Amino acid sequence: MADMHKGHRARLRQRFIKAGLEGFAPHEVLELLLTFAIPRRDTNPIAHALIRRFGSLHGVFEAKYAELIKVEGIGEQAATLISLMLPTMRKYLLSKGSEKTVLTDISSYKSFARSLLIGETYEHFEVVSLDAKSCVISTERVASGDEGLAMVSIRRVISFLLRSGSAAALIAHNHPQGDAQPSKADIELTDKINSLCIELGITLLDHVIIAGTKAFSFRENNLL
Repeated sequence: MADMHKGHRARLRQRFIKAGLEGFAPHEVLELLLTFAIPRRDTNPIAHALIRRFGSLHGVFEAKYAELIKVEGIGEQAATLISLMLPTMRKYLLSKGSEKTVLTDISSYKSFARSLLIGETYEHFEVVSLDAKSCVISTERVASGDEGLAMVSIRRVISFLLRSGSAAALIAHNHPQGDAQPSKADIELTDKINSLCIELGITLLDHVIIAGTKAFSFRENNLL
C-alpha cells in the first residue's frame, strides 16, 4: 500500500513538473500540495474531504486554520501549509510590482487592488499613497471588519496620505459576500474622502471594490 501511494505521489509530481497544473482536477491540486505536509498517508481522500467541506478549491484556500484543522487527516503542518497559500500569493503580487509600481489607468488600479485583497474573507479597507508621477509610495490597511462594513476612519485615511506625502491616492476594499456593487455607504464615504483630498491638493484616482474575481471601479462607472 505504501509503495502504491509513493508511486502515485511520484506520478502527480511528474505531471506537475512537465505541464504545471494544466489538467489537474481541484482535488488533485490539493492532493499534490498535501504530499509536502503529510508524508505517510494517502492524501487523495483528505483532498476530497476538504473539497466537500469547503465547496471548492478557492473555498479551501480561503478557509481559516481553525476550520481546516477540523478536517480528518489535516494536522498542524497541513493546515498551516494551506493557510499559507493566499497570503503568499498576495506577497508575490505586491513584490512583483514593488519596484516603482506605476498606476496609470483603471486596469492598473483594479490589478493593484486585487494584489492587496485577493482571497480575503473579512472586509478590509486599503489606502494607497502615490507620488506626482503616479508611482506607489506605500499602502496601509486602515480598517478591518469581521462582519459587515469595515468601520473606516476618514481621519486615519487622510492622516496616512499626509504622512506619506501623497500627491495622489487609490482606495480599495473588498466585499467578501461576492457582490462588487457599491452600497450607499460606500458611495457616501468615497464622496467625503474625495472632498477632503481635493481640499488638500491630493488626487483621488479611484475607489475599487474587489469581490471574488470581480472588480468595480468608481471612476469607470462615473461615481468619482
